Amino acid sequence: MRRRSFLAGVPAALAVLAAPRIARARVQTDYAYAWAQVWQASVRLVRVDLGCPITDRDEEIGYVMFDYADAGRTHAGSIELVRTTGSDGIERVRAVVQIPSMPSWVERMLLDRLSRKLREDFGEPPRLARPVRSERERPPEDPAEPSDPPGETPSQ
Repeated sequence: MRRRSFLAGVPAALAVLAAPRIARARVQTDYAYAWAQVWQASVRLVRVDLGCPITDRDEEIGYVMFDYADAGRTHAGSIELVRTTGSDGIERVRAVVQIPSMPSWVERMLLDRLSRKLREDFGEPPRLARPVRSERERPPEDPAEPSDPPGETPSQ
């Protein structure tokens, strides 16, 4: 009897394990644009370009929540903006897009459109100059070796 109940439960367990799952990945990109530029472009992308209603937003904290429409259904989505510092010490803005009920390629597509919008509206991101080393950080220069002693001319 126990064996039958065990065997009856195996197909149910396999069905649960084999059921398709929605990936809960998030997609992100770092930008060298100013915070205000990325914020403005994000809001305009969602509201104007995509026509999605914005359900909540806060510039100070750095998020926009919206309803993404696809095939007659709406999906809750968000764009988060985070101030970061790159390994080069330069400030950047990280944009994170999440639409949990959609495949990750939709999130990637939104970030690609945001990148294009930033370039079209504000031009290429500013080229950041490398920090200049101070005198203490510079390696000592090798003294130049004189090729000929002073006062002597090479023989011909």
